[in-house]
Amino acid sequence: MKLNMASLRVVVLGAENVGKSAVTVRFLTRRFIGEYNSNIDLLYKSSIKQEDYMTDIEILDTCTKKDSTTLPADGQVTWADAFVIVYSICDKCSFERAKLLLETVNKQRASSYVPTLLIGNKTDLEHRREVGVDEGHQMAIEFNCQYYEVSAAETNMTISIAFQALLRETKIVQQNKPLLKRRRSSLVTVSRKLGAMFGKKDNELERRRTSVDIASPKLTS
Repeated sequence: MKLNMASLRVVVLGAENVGKSAVTVRFLTRRFIGEYNSNIDLLYKSSIKQEDYMTDIEILDTCTKKDSTTLPADGQVTWADAFVIVYSICDKCSFERAKLLLETVNKQRASSYVPTLLIGNKTDLEHRREVGVDEGHQMAIEFNCQYYEVSAAETNMTISIAFQALLRETKIVQQNKPLLKRRRSSLVTVSRKLGAMFGKKDNELERRRTSVDIASPKLTS
């Protein structure tokens, strides 16, 4: 049986040293690589199987320079079909940075609903926690996005679940673009309905870039 095709472009944002690359590579390859020294944006390309369709996916893993306070470029924001915003549960400043990034994305894409995934990484370092689960959940409610806490260092399972939920939401949004182009006031109701469908978890482009092809991880829902 021929599978339906879909395409998806994702931008991964977050402060320095929160594990953006570790989360991205965990999702695409199921492997954990602890050291990343790249000083440029990395564009990963892959195809994944989910339910009855294939998704060609491009994930832009953005590089955050040390002590950088710059916001994502307009081109990155308009290029994306969805966003993943990562913070470290061990770093309160990275959590505040995540909030600023969510505000920026919402402002620049105010005319349309864009699926967004908020990830609190490094749950394996619970003894160093500075950001509570309730704080992450509250931010997700405030910005109407999906929320998961994960450990890229320990397992790919929760990361896979989180990304799959984002893919499903994005596919539905793409199929319902006429509905989602209505006034912003109506978008709140629509996005809440979308959120309910995906069971949000309480606890759980001329730019410089490198293109990397990743083998399909054969995901299942």
